[in-house]
Amino acid sequence: MQQEKVLTKGKGNFFFGFHDLVAWNTAGDKLLALRIDNILTPPNPDVPCDIGYVNGDESFVKLGQTYAYNYPQGARQQWVGNTDLFVVNDRINGAWRSKVYNTTTKECTELEYSTHVITDDGWAFAQDYARLYRVGGYGYTGLPDPYASEHVSENTGIIKHNIHTKAASLLISLKEIAHFQLNPNLGNNHYLTHLLLNPSQTRLAFLHRYKLKDGGETTRLMTIGIDGNNLKCLASGFLSHFDWKDDTHIAIWGRTGSGVEKLRSSLLYRMIPSGLISQAKKVIKKLMYKKPKGAAAKPNAAFNWLLFKDENNAEPAFLAKGIVNEDGHPMFCPANRDWMICDTYPDENGIRVLFLFQYSTQKRVDLGTYKMIDTKPDLKESAAYLTGVDKGVMKAFSLEQMAFTRSGLHCDLHPRWKKDGTMVAFDSIHEGRRLIYGYDVSNIVLNNGTTATHS
Repeated sequence: MQQEKVLTKGKGNFFFGFHDLVAWNTAGDKLLALRIDNILTPPNPDVPCDIGYVNGDESFVKLGQTYAYNYPQGARQQWVGNTDLFVVNDRINGAWRSKVYNTTTKECTELEYSTHVITDDGWAFAQDYARLYRVGGYGYTGLPDPYASEHVSENTGIIKHNIHTKAASLLISLKEIAHFQLNPNLGNNHYLTHLLLNPSQTRLAFLHRYKLKDGGETTRLMTIGIDGNNLKCLASGFLSHFDWKDDTHIAIWGRTGSGVEKLRSSLLYRMIPSGLISQAKKVIKKLMYKKPKGAAAKPNAAFNWLLFKDENNAEPAFLAKGIVNEDGHPMFCPANRDWMICDTYPDENGIRVLFLFQYSTQKRVDLGTYKMIDTKPDLKESAAYLTGVDKGVMKAFSLEQMAFTRSGLHCDLHPRWKKDGTMVAFDSIHEGRRLIYGYDVSNIVLNNGTTATHS
């Protein structure tokens, strides 16, 4: 029996975004949220969404508005350490920047740079949202990419800035990253995404992605010290959602070292004229789905949840082989990183599953199932709001697909923890509008799973 509880009251649609941020403040009495009326199109650059928090009585306290949001990742609203300050992105004076709100005094201060993640003591790390939007990632609509003509730029990358002192510097450039253990000319439109601090907040993980001439994309999982030193490339291939298992290990869904990656990095592949790439892609697909002969596949031979040590060219181990067999959105519990909350993508019936996984026992506990709704995005309006997305991206995906995945109708659960590990929050649309729900998992996590209820 499902035990979720609606955490947001009032008119409109409520959402939070990604699975890699703690949604509640340390006291546990405020839950950050965004609110908007219409979710049938990608974000309209002229229509802001409300920013605020949910009180203990599930009422929404609005503190302001933001133009810097997308439905998968929200506006990167997040608490600053153990304070009741939170930072949120916004469009300010023609640039993607961020603001700090004080939930006690209701005061707001503006910052010179955007914020994707932030340390407890106020060091924030920004990525290039204009570039992300142009290349089809989770950026913000409304501002052009000033470096669109450069496949690799030394003027963009990861910016480090302090919300208290306003000190700022370029931690590392996109050009430096693209040249690290790689010939950047192998790809085009390089970009960075998914910045994430390790538990002790000493290192920053991120994905380095670039487009290939066959229309595909390659991803590198990389880390760097928050001082800008000790850059590492852990793995490359098809790599998706991830989280730090602990300070020195990262769990990620994907596949590395396959025949596809080997072919794409070969001299033969680089010599294939662009006009023949479509035929070459057919060969790639055959290689991609060809089953290995003989013994069971090695960890890097197929899609799986992999566990990488934070070192260059790390050898993968399995996180949950045979237990969790599909991609989802993981977050390890801040109070006990033996436990992970995750979801699945919709099955053929549009059903998503919310579940817990315990690493030490390799045990999965299904919590609930949540169905997509049949409402379709407004294609007439959507086209205008996708202006600025790279032509290659729009050719690779239909307008219907882009409109749906960028609208609020595409609603991954994206579960995230309460800091003490007693509860998780998630976004869902199964009741007809987008709302934030909570699920009490204390009986499972605190009792080591002995009182778990399977749905």
